[in-house]
Amino acid sequence: MPPCFKMAPCRESALAVWRACVGISLLLTMSACFGSDSERLAAEAGASGGGTGTTTNVATAGAAGGGGAQVGSPATGGASTAGENASADAVGTVGGTMSTGGASTGGALSTGGGVTIGGTALAGAIGVASGTVNAGGSNGAGGTLNTGGARTTGGTVSVGGSNPTGGTTNAGGSKAAGGTASSGGTAGAGGSTGSSTGCPGADAAEFALVQAWLNNTTAVGALPNYAYSNIKKNFPAGAAFDRLACSIAMSCAEFAPLETDWLRKCEAVITSAVVAESSYNPLSVVTDTYATRAVTGGTANDPTVGLLQVRFSSTMHDYNYNGPMAKMAAIGCNWPAELPTQADTTLFWATEGGATYLSFMQDVACNIGSAAWYYFYNATGNGGASAVWISNYCKGQGIAGTMVAGLLSHLEGGSYTRPADPNNPYPWGIECCSCGNPSGCTCTGCTGRFAAFMGIGTADARPSPDPFLETLTPEPTKYCK
Repeated sequence: MPPCFKMAPCRESALAVWRACVGISLLLTMSACFGSDSERLAAEAGASGGGTGTTTNVATAGAAGGGGAQVGSPATGGASTAGENASADAVGTVGGTMSTGGASTGGALSTGGGVTIGGTALAGAIGVASGTVNAGGSNGAGGTLNTGGARTTGGTVSVGGSNPTGGTTNAGGSKAAGGTASSGGTAGAGGSTGSSTGCPGADAAEFALVQAWLNNTTAVGALPNYAYSNIKKNFPAGAAFDRLACSIAMSCAEFAPLETDWLRKCEAVITSAVVAESSYNPLSVVTDTYATRAVTGGTANDPTVGLLQVRFSSTMHDYNYNGPMAKMAAIGCNWPAELPTQADTTLFWATEGGATYLSFMQDVACNIGSAAWYYFYNATGNGGASAVWISNYCKGQGIAGTMVAGLLSHLEGGSYTRPADPNNPYPWGIECCSCGNPSGCTCTGCTGRFAAFMGIGTADARPSPDPFLETLTPEPTKYCK
């Protein structure tokens, strides 16, 4: 199965001109194609007839981009990326592109969910009129909140993959419910924060934290300024903003790995990764060479789309035939009812993504949810010496991986160059660089993005131990139907 790469678009800073970026290898593409505060990388290798590649998201702070042509060097059998426009309003680039590719099949659904416990103690007794004081002490609210782990999402999927052959259905993620108040005014030793009205399925404290990250009120500067500007523009306060934060929180509640603290780590990875793919422009559509490839019976219409740049013939195809639909519904995605019974024909999946199902892929919950699934099934099962596609993963053949493996699977396809390289600018930028990535800016040490959200940054090198290199074990019951 020949790999197919999508070449990375390249945009200079606000004082420079657009330039084309053509490389003869994936390595040259990644090293040459970063703007001063941009990200998005090379291409994805694909399975089942070719995957799709990623393009580098670009953005300039303080000046509106004037559009840009992107060319890149296709990897073997790959497709070049199309251009990407910078966002108006003097904010960063609108839309990055994301890889999708590497077709996999199979699928299982997880049962896990996010947890947190705790609460806040209430104040003491209140005086009453006539100088008398109420009896009774202050109520102690539950214990301290436990923050789960956070996990990255998504990845690339191959085009035209085969349908999964089974798997077990998961009953969805669970949430901590209720909370008990302690007596005597001291904090209780249990309980949970419950859920938020803005995101009923998520733990209230995790949802509030993601909102704070997106509002730049916690871990200030963790994202580039253009990303925060685009968040305010594309997700104004209220329901739209809550849905963005809830889609991140719930995707992690459903798909974060089981290892310690990966609910919170998942939230930090996704919040950072969206910058690399689209700079928080949910309507981003990138039509690269692969998107218009010749297919039997016609020409493809298969762009990469949305916040995490999913492709219909790969990410959405693979989840449709392998992923747990109950989890997608829990995240808030209304998966088209006709798709699960759709015949798995190459022509259909290659041509309908840019037409009938474009708005479906732009939907925030569907886009983040499906990409998160791909990130983490690869991070937990595609860490071996050769690719493990979803069909094999769901048969129990997954090999433990790392967050780097999950991200590179999204960037280059499931058959990414092994061993997984933590110094590749794509995972490095998502983990460490507040300005974008180390190829497009001066990125000293690991002080931004994921590291800033998690409070583990260092000016010298990666955090130690490094969460992106933590071993994550296969969980077919979480990711397969």
